[in-house]
Amino acid sequence: MAVQHLICFLKRLLLLCAIYGLSRWSFFLYNFDSSQGHVLLPSMLEGLRFDISALLYINLPFCALLIFHFFWAKSNSFKRLINIIFYSINIPFILLNNIDIAFYAFNLKRSTIDLFSFITYADFKNVYSSYVIDYWPLSLLSVFQIVILLSFKYLPNVSKRSPFALITLLVSVTLVIYGMRGGTQLKPIKPIHAGTLSHSDHTDLILNTPFSMLHSYNQQTIPPLSYFDSIDTTLYSPIHSAHPSTFQKDNVVIIILESFSKEFVGYHNNGNGYTPFLDSLMSTGLVLENAYANGLRSIEALPAITASLPSLFEEPLITSSYANNSFSSIAKLLNNEGYKTSFFHGGERGTMGFYEFSKKADFETYYGKEEYNNSADDDNSWGIYDEPFFQFFAQTLNQTKEPFLSVLFSLTSHPPYKIPDAYLNTFDKGELLIHESIGYSDMALKEFFMTAQQMDWFENTLFVITADHTSGLSHESDYKNKIGRYSIPLVFWKADGSLNGSIDRISQQIDIVPSIMDLLSYDKDFFSFGKSVFDKESWSVAFLKGQYLLINDEGFLTNTKENYITYRDKALKEAVETSDSMIQLLQSIKQEFNNRMLRNQIRINEN
Repeated sequence: MAVQHLICFLKRLLLLCAIYGLSRWSFFLYNFDSSQGHVLLPSMLEGLRFDISALLYINLPFCALLIFHFFWAKSNSFKRLINIIFYSINIPFILLNNIDIAFYAFNLKRSTIDLFSFITYADFKNVYSSYVIDYWPLSLLSVFQIVILLSFKYLPNVSKRSPFALITLLVSVTLVIYGMRGGTQLKPIKPIHAGTLSHSDHTDLILNTPFSMLHSYNQQTIPPLSYFDSIDTTLYSPIHSAHPSTFQKDNVVIIILESFSKEFVGYHNNGNGYTPFLDSLMSTGLVLENAYANGLRSIEALPAITASLPSLFEEPLITSSYANNSFSSIAKLLNNEGYKTSFFHGGERGTMGFYEFSKKADFETYYGKEEYNNSADDDNSWGIYDEPFFQFFAQTLNQTKEPFLSVLFSLTSHPPYKIPDAYLNTFDKGELLIHESIGYSDMALKEFFMTAQQMDWFENTLFVITADHTSGLSHESDYKNKIGRYSIPLVFWKADGSLNGSIDRISQQIDIVPSIMDLLSYDKDFFSFGKSVFDKESWSVAFLKGQYLLINDEGFLTNTKENYITYRDKALKEAVETSDSMIQLLQSIKQEFNNRMLRNQIRINEN
């Protein structure tokens, strides 16, 4: 490699660094308050280290071709090939980096390789087309960056072989290796190193999406834990004992509402909300006042709600190496009791891995966009609009033999928040883009109940209504914090009014299955990482970006590696003394989860 080749490569690397820097600046504008402007410069400077590392990994083929180009410098066809490969490997990563600018608000972390595990081609095609329009400034940014990149076509045309070519090659390889490693430190940098130089906790601003994706590929499995020789079962146990009463075979309907943040529900906010019908159900049902999601994505919600499986490691369970573990689900439990079990989601089969998980969870029947079979009600983005699909849900249940268990996962209140033209300007648009679609989905829920209450099975049915996760969009200050980001509605409802009032104890999605089994007086032992909301226990657990979060009546405990800090406030700013009991509870949950997942011991024999 000649000096000219090295200079050519450095110029292109600097251009790419400038492109990534512009994306980081845009990431800040979209996801940070202007009051946090002081973090931008340090993050930009430290982020350069992670940009260079990612770009060198991405451009290894380009580096190799430049070396070969030294010997065929005058071949125009070879030059075209080099440029085509350079553009082909860099443009997709630029687009992924920019897509994450908008999607970060929904995941609260940089996307990792698991994005490709649960997004189907149809999902990507439909969502990306909506993304291009809805986030047009980012689309223009991407076009601008790509045009600038395409303008760099120059490759040196060396006529003489330099005697220093070998030295230049060795210097180049050395620089590339150190650049990929992120410096001369003992070990190469990883996502966990973001913020170490600037002493910043804004790690996602420092990182870039290609770096996160590259370093999540083939990532390490969860480690075994040995905090205790044996877990104190009075403190925590995933084994639930048989109910002493006679099993009651009521129908069970679980409705999971897409992105229904607690912030949007009027019942929880002095009537200020976008869910008049859900509010009315809550006024006559049993409401969990302090309910939390166990994750921030739909793909994490489904295992939590239907199988009491929280996501306590980096990758969603559905796409992880533990997806084939044998686990207990509410469908499996009730299949064994003669129930007919079904799962409904208006999306295309395979979307988000729902179909595959429903089969793994032993739901007998799956109903999706294909089974609905009417493209007139398709939103041309995610699937069938909620109102017609909810009616399809009711009519299908009416043809199902009792007792039955059925789960419906709604769809319309997902980005791009498109509602049918017939309902435009019908619902309160509020302050956020999502509010109108929340009103529409609430109306669809109302219409479902109006239809279902005319059917014979309605009176003998336990309804559970909750959200898959909160929305990345928030307007109210009480919810613009990490705890508010997990706050969801949860209500148990029966037509006879036997379930009413409220429970203040802290609850979560993984508590839904044991609570239902409690209400049915299930007469066999079963496995669940959660607890019944009717027990005296009061806690919730979550995991995000290497940090555990335990919420209980004492406060909010965070745990990164073996550093435990308790906060009294939802913004996690006011630290207080951490009690041994909180640490022991969290360690017990972690140890049981990790070790049982590793040993594939996340169920007991229910037959």
